[in-house]
Amino acid sequence: MYESGPSSELRVILDNANLHIQVSYTFQHVYPTIAIIEDPSPPAYAPVSLDEGDDTASAEPPVVTASLRSTHRAVYAAGGWRSLFRGFSAYLFLNIAKGLVMGIFVGVGVPAIAAVPLVAFVLVQPYATWTHMIISATPSSKSFWKRLPPFKKTFEATALPVLLYVVAKELSAILPIVLSSVLGMKVWNPKEPNTLPQVEKDDAWKGLLVLLSALALHIFFVIPAQVVLTRIQASFLPEEEDTIVPFDRTFGGKVEPAIVSGKGYVNMTDAWKSFSRASWVRLIKLYVKIFLVSIALTLIWAAIIIPEFILIANHSRKVSDL
Repeated sequence: MYESGPSSELRVILDNANLHIQVSYTFQHVYPTIAIIEDPSPPAYAPVSLDEGDDTASAEPPVVTASLRSTHRAVYAAGGWRSLFRGFSAYLFLNIAKGLVMGIFVGVGVPAIAAVPLVAFVLVQPYATWTHMIISATPSSKSFWKRLPPFKKTFEATALPVLLYVVAKELSAILPIVLSSVLGMKVWNPKEPNTLPQVEKDDAWKGLLVLLSALALHIFFVIPAQVVLTRIQASFLPEEEDTIVPFDRTFGGKVEPAIVSGKGYVNMTDAWKSFSRASWVRLIKLYVKIFLVSIALTLIWAAIIIPEFILIANHSRKVSDL
């Protein structure tokens, strides 16, 4: 057994771990989801003020998600640092539930390729609720379970877009691996963790080709599927809940409340058409910024954490020596 020296080293590690969680969750899930539902010109909306003491709202509210800074300020203004991790508990539940449900399906003999969409169908309610928790202006007083929308309505609204999203994600993960195999690249085998593949001179351009294909699949398949699914989920956000950014619940008059003989949610076609070209440009720019910030912070995190581990190792002593 070993013990380290100053406890401040542990605090540094924990602080950087917290930053890593914020980048991997807040930047990659919260901000894009909010950007996807923001309407730059809603029919009527009272935006959350980004400046303390400013109680006025302009007729033409600025696009909140036009930059990372304004997005961060809007989310932080809605509830402080806790708001940056909005929906995180539901996110953890979803990931745990996915593993459990997947295990059940595979355990009874369902092939993994069929189990993946089945798991997504089973969890359509908590997935929609997670989206609602992210886009809501303020935390709801209701518990997570009481916020679950009716299963029938949620399944009817999101079953097909969920399937398309799952297929897009699976293809974006599988096709680059297939391409690398076709190109004859030697990749790391998890069954032989101590054996590193030998690098060949052609691996540089092959690796670049695989990376570009992965990015293309994500941009042209995963993100569009996510946009459609998220906007459909947002379309049946409970009326009593306000959104953190401007959002046209009627999608230009296409959505009628269920109480007025409508379905109460937008269809895939209108969810797609209502997302303007300017919104696409804004979303892609946001993703690029998030990618660059994630890379930069990961490098900074590594630059801090590796020396910390080296310092701890150099100043560690066996407990028996004390």
